[in-house]
Amino acid sequence: METLDEVINHFPKREQQQILLANTFINERLNQKLCAHALRTAKILTTKGLSIETVVAGILHDTIYQSDATYTEIEQIFGTNVANVVKEASIIEKLIETNFPQLSAETVSSLILSTSSDLQTIMIQMAELTDILESGGIENKYGKRLIRVVKEIYVPLSLKLGLGRSNWQLEDDCFEMENKNAFHKIRKLVNKTREDREELIEKIKKEVTCLLKNKVAVQISGRPKNFYAIHKKMKNVTFKNIHDLYGLRIICNKDKECYEVLGYVHSKYDFLPNAFDDYIAKPKKNGYKSIHTAVKYGKDIIEFQIRTWEQHLRIESNLYWEYKKLKQNREFGKTLSWERQLIEWQKSLGEEVTSKRKYSRKVFIFTPKSEVISLPKGASVIDFAFAIHSDVGKKMQKAKVNGIIVPLETQLENLDKVEIILANKPQIKESWINYVKSEKAKSKIKQYFGVTKSIKKEVKNSTKTLKKIKIADCCNPLPGEDVVGIKTTKRKIIIHKKDCKNLKNIALNKLVEIAFEENQGKSKIVVSVIDRIGLLGEVLKEIKKSNGRVLQSNFNIKKSGYVEAEFILEIKGIKKLENLMERIAKIPSVQSIERK
Repeated sequence: METLDEVINHFPKREQQQILLANTFINERLNQKLCAHALRTAKILTTKGLSIETVVAGILHDTIYQSDATYTEIEQIFGTNVANVVKEASIIEKLIETNFPQLSAETVSSLILSTSSDLQTIMIQMAELTDILESGGIENKYGKRLIRVVKEIYVPLSLKLGLGRSNWQLEDDCFEMENKNAFHKIRKLVNKTREDREELIEKIKKEVTCLLKNKVAVQISGRPKNFYAIHKKMKNVTFKNIHDLYGLRIICNKDKECYEVLGYVHSKYDFLPNAFDDYIAKPKKNGYKSIHTAVKYGKDIIEFQIRTWEQHLRIESNLYWEYKKLKQNREFGKTLSWERQLIEWQKSLGEEVTSKRKYSRKVFIFTPKSEVISLPKGASVIDFAFAIHSDVGKKMQKAKVNGIIVPLETQLENLDKVEIILANKPQIKESWINYVKSEKAKSKIKQYFGVTKSIKKEVKNSTKTLKKIKIADCCNPLPGEDVVGIKTTKRKIIIHKKDCKNLKNIALNKLVEIAFEENQGKSKIVVSVIDRIGLLGEVLKEIKKSNGRVLQSNFNIKKSGYVEAEFILEIKGIKKLENLMERIAKIPSVQSIERK
């Protein structure tokens, strides 16, 4: 009765009757051991914050498999959703009983996925296995195959589906059953209950959330390392040298934000220099990218992993493929979380993927306020100054890199901290053009010293007064941009952007200054993304919010997991387009966006 009360008290009064009804149902059909097991399974499900329907299905999960209860009977009393889950649970039990180990674990996993309409059924299966392992109350559930079923089917499946808590529980339970001495040795070394360790994670998670609030948009998750993982790690390192007993993962949208977060974390906590690794700047051979750092937190050490969504998805893929020989099952993609959907259709994670990433050609530089500026590899202090602001670049007199005065042409290294010292009036020199890599710095220096192509000015024509005009397909100028017209032999004027590369070989007497006064314009944008569920809808939503219209689209899905989405848009002016591109760039999984 104690377990029943704990399950009931988890829900409001209006839902408690369903728990009592389910308890009455199982007591009429199952023996005492199975009833106790059903309630313990339900209790585990409540700790995962699952719905009342899932918990009721958890109580009833053995009724079709172990008694004469029918689907129709359960549907009439508890509804279609609960009946479907109980039926699926029964089918899965029979699948394992009759097909494993005759069929491979990978095949059985595929069968389980094909049987489950959503994750409810699988989570119930994992909860009941957790109870079986921890209570030993139903010795013959899977007989001698119990450990194999858990280790070869459900542990990899929980990893694949992103069910982290279920994963560590099943691993630790199997570990304790197989090697009690090792398990209890590690429990003694850790010297904290799981609850205490999870409380510690939640405490630091709240601190970091407050630290980053209104600064960087991130997703934070954390976990204490489970005993089985500690056991495996102790084969290569002593317990006192394990720095990731407690871990926080911070996922950002862009590379530069990872370094910004790193700066904030190091400013709040004392970090261990020997535990710092920047695998974004220097990826591992297998393409792994993430920042690792460890900090002191009282008597404990907390490891931080900081990465982008793109890097996170790739890392999850690596874990997936390397863990337990699970194979691709594309037909189940719609049922998986968006991270795991990507994994299903990715073919490989080798050097080919790494070489296609663009971020390796950038460095990330800290300002004195720990903000991060991204610059092309090989960029100088001059690039940095112009990236801050055009006036900072023009008035820069001196600069400090990591606290030391350096020449302005000094090439910056990743993670350098730069301080710019300004004069009261411009100090800009034309020779600076030889030491810059960024397009912004180049254009501002050229603009300041008048290094531009002169265009012969004629009477300014308005596009509204011209009868025969055409918008150039090569550059697709938009209202609000600097444009120029080219007179053609057919008495037409073709409008180009002033910086269009196709103007280089045009005679100056054919160029006409134009006032671009159209209401709409066309432009082509190319968005490079890591595909996930709902991503296209998010991009289209932003286009709609900008009052743009998609005239044409094309999608190039690559084996590496990248998708290049091309959109030809009709939109009101360059400012609208720039704002739209800025919003799309902030969508998680969007890696780059450019105008063609």
